[in-house]
Amino acid sequence: MRAIRSFAVCIVVVAGACLLAPRALAAGLYATATLLTLAALAATLVHVALLAGLARRPVRVESAIVRPSDRERLRNRALLDHAPIPLLYRTGDGAFHAANRAARRLFGTEDRLPADTAALLGTPSPERRVVRIPTMQDAPPRTFALAVAQGSGSGGVTHFLALTDIEAELNAADARTLRDLLQILGHEIMNSLTPIISLAETAHELAAPPLDPAAAETIRDALGTILRRTRGLDRFVQGYRDLARLPPPDPRPTDLHDLLRGLGALFHARWDHRVRLDTTMPPRRVIVRLDVAQMEQAVLNLLTNAAEAALATTDPAGPTVWLQGHATSTGMVIAIRDNGTGIAETYRDAVFRPFFSLKPNGSGIGLSLARQIALAHGGSLTLEAPRPDTPWRTAFLLSL
Repeated sequence: MRAIRSFAVCIVVVAGACLLAPRALAAGLYATATLLTLAALAATLVHVALLAGLARRPVRVESAIVRPSDRERLRNRALLDHAPIPLLYRTGDGAFHAANRAARRLFGTEDRLPADTAALLGTPSPERRVVRIPTMQDAPPRTFALAVAQGSGSGGVTHFLALTDIEAELNAADARTLRDLLQILGHEIMNSLTPIISLAETAHELAAPPLDPAAAETIRDALGTILRRTRGLDRFVQGYRDLARLPPPDPRPTDLHDLLRGLGALFHARWDHRVRLDTTMPPRRVIVRLDVAQMEQAVLNLLTNAAEAALATTDPAGPTVWLQGHATSTGMVIAIRDNGTGIAETYRDAVFRPFFSLKPNGSGIGLSLARQIALAHGGSLTLEAPRPDTPWRTAFLLSL
């Protein structure tokens, strides 16, 4: 308002000077005309200065209106809206809402998700899950990894959800798995069938009349070898069926102390007086959600491998297996270690491959099945790198 009044004064001064100066000159009042001209010039300079000030003022006004906190919020909103993965939030009434452009495009809504679509997301839980969500283009449903974070309650938001499209990764993994499986099946089956066919042909030729006693002995040896190889092939097929028939886990709240105590009892029942078990319990009570039967099977497979490896130790302390459980910021870790001879670097990447075994009569199922169980729980099973400053030579970490 003050600027407007200043403009008005300048205009009046300039206009008055322009009207009166010629008359003063005509009347011979030269000093008055000079003063009027100087007044007009001064008013013009003030007018120009005011215009320059107003040209700069919108920037100052905008800076004053948009506070730093508002600018930060607008910037975060823009980043959120342009995030490539669908982001959602859940409110106290149980409704799911699209939080960014990717979510609105995926679910075909500007805000609240329809009830039938929201039902696919289930009840938010800290466990990372995999969900199948139909797309809006009538294409087959796609697979997403669902991650959930607890909300602060501000604005009624109870949970934040992020969906990561893993369809392409799953398809690539399926293709690799199928290729590896076909190679394994071909290798194992041909390893059994080739000697069976050769021995059967030899036995058939020797069985032709007349049959002498030496030929009969050779035939019996050939049939015995055929029997052993077919039984080995049967065990291989049974192991494959065990892997293929693993049911989805049924997770329940479980006390980690109870799980470790039960595993210790099962270990002692089989290995007592031959392998020492050193168990370390977590310092406080830890409750985790898992399928107890499947997890016991996975850890027992690891303990069995550890005990068998420890029997070959040269450690003066004798065969020892370490079983340890502790809580983490996201769940828990069970560590199984032994003081056996260790696993050579050459084989470290192959130990989880189905039917791969370093033992002469091993099935190659135990580690693979344990890893499948860990993955089905949303966790992982890894082989820890050996460290020279520890008494153990092999360590597996099962994380949930």
